[in-house]
Amino acid sequence: MASAEDRATVRAALPRAFGPFLSRFPSLTAIQANAIPALARGMDAVVVAPAASGKTEAVLAPLCERLLAHRTGAPGIVYIVPTRALSNDLELRVAEPCGALGLRVVVRTGDRPADIAGAEADVLVTTPESLDSLLCRHAERFAAVRAIAIDEAHLLDGTPRGDQMRILVRRLVAWHCKTVPQRVAMTATVADPEGLGNRLLGVDVAILTGGPNRPVAVEVVDDLKGALAALRRDGLTKAIVFCNTRRRVEEVGRLLPAIGPWPVERVMVHHASLARREREDVEKAFRRWDAGLLVCTTTMELGVDVGNIDAVVLVGAPDGAASFAQRVGRGCRRRSGMRALCVPETPSDRASFAALAGAAAAGEMPPVEGDPDPGVAVQQTFSILFGRPRGVPREDLLDMLSVLGPRGDLEAIVDHLIGEGLIESAAMDRLVASTQLMDLGEKGRIHSTIGDTRTVSVVDATSGRVLGQVSAATSQGGSVGLGGRAWHVVGGTRDSISVRAGAGIDAATPFARRPSAGPFARYLPPALRGGWTLER
Repeated sequence: MASAEDRATVRAALPRAFGPFLSRFPSLTAIQANAIPALARGMDAVVVAPAASGKTEAVLAPLCERLLAHRTGAPGIVYIVPTRALSNDLELRVAEPCGALGLRVVVRTGDRPADIAGAEADVLVTTPESLDSLLCRHAERFAAVRAIAIDEAHLLDGTPRGDQMRILVRRLVAWHCKTVPQRVAMTATVADPEGLGNRLLGVDVAILTGGPNRPVAVEVVDDLKGALAALRRDGLTKAIVFCNTRRRVEEVGRLLPAIGPWPVERVMVHHASLARREREDVEKAFRRWDAGLLVCTTTMELGVDVGNIDAVVLVGAPDGAASFAQRVGRGCRRRSGMRALCVPETPSDRASFAALAGAAAAGEMPPVEGDPDPGVAVQQTFSILFGRPRGVPREDLLDMLSVLGPRGDLEAIVDHLIGEGLIESAAMDRLVASTQLMDLGEKGRIHSTIGDTRTVSVVDATSGRVLGQVSAATSQGGSVGLGGRAWHVVGGTRDSISVRAGAGIDAATPFARRPSAGPFARYLPPALRGGWTLER
């Protein structure tokens, strides 16, 4: 909790924004006291703090304060969120304080594709994919941007969407904004906040922190029945139940009412396959409830406001410490600590839960490893050329993409796309979109790096042994990494791919590069579908 002196300092830094954003709170949080004065001075920063610590107000209040001196009727703040649910939640939280300052908040996502070309949008809330689309179609609207903020940045960093985001920020700064915008990323605890800021924001950043992580109480139970019994035992009535797949969400959503005592009308499900209206109705209803269960995938890992939660239930171990901490952080907002009930789904889950709980308690997060996804270089080439029909000098395009991979590989990608008829060479060494690419852009098929979430089995073609599971999109590539080794893809069906050690790949060499498994992998030169070359 911040001191009275801290509150006075923050109030002085926000002569207009303090009242609308912060006066309703009896005290400031540690991150608000630490971050607001620095951001009000225009600092580029990564804001690091636990869930439910007031990061949104800590960032938006000073950005809005600075924007008030430079309003133009066009977006002055671009606020990027990873999910549509979070964009809706953010609008609910900030529309009123922004409105009190005379600033209009506009949400632009796939669920809400309204054109901003004629809108008076001071604060634009959007996702990476929708920002990509807007840059292609309404680039002129970003000339007056004064600040770029990326929320829940750790969920993007180290993923194809994060690779896409870093190029979008570079495009905004280099090609579209008339003045160099202030850049801020917001994140939970991460291993390397400086690296995150450098990757996503493209600048050296200050690291602004506030407050220790709340204590975590983790209990492993045998099954779903044991989890609900533990909730009843401790008088806990409202919980989020996380599952690792949409299919499992649906299964658990049907099982819980039969176990009780929560009736069927108090058990709801939430995942990305539901229609927008259905998802929003679920969020609104659960926010009002004092008792109920919400079964979901990662859609509720983020800071979407669904009211105070007594506990979380994890059905199956998540895929890493960051996801575990994000899920557990949703629980026990009525109390000082966080409460999680863990339900093992496989023999290895008990050990995984113990390791994840230990890492979360110690604040240990895994570093981001691996190179950017080569497919993002294709995606951004398509996006840039679709948005600039007159073309782009080849050198300018390669320079824009330079943070993604080696120059020689980027040259090979461009030459391959020319050979495939997707882009064309023009006079003065310019590159332009082909008719085929313009058709893809008009259909909206060039903005998302989110790959096929379906998985397929990986089968050793020599022995017939099943090696494991990978994303289905990986079958479009030339190689996959599994079990610390590289495997060459030699065939496949809808449900499996056949692989073989050798064929030019040293089976004893760890597969350190990140293979391209997204929707643009098929456009890569075959030699790059397994990742960039090792030379930099």
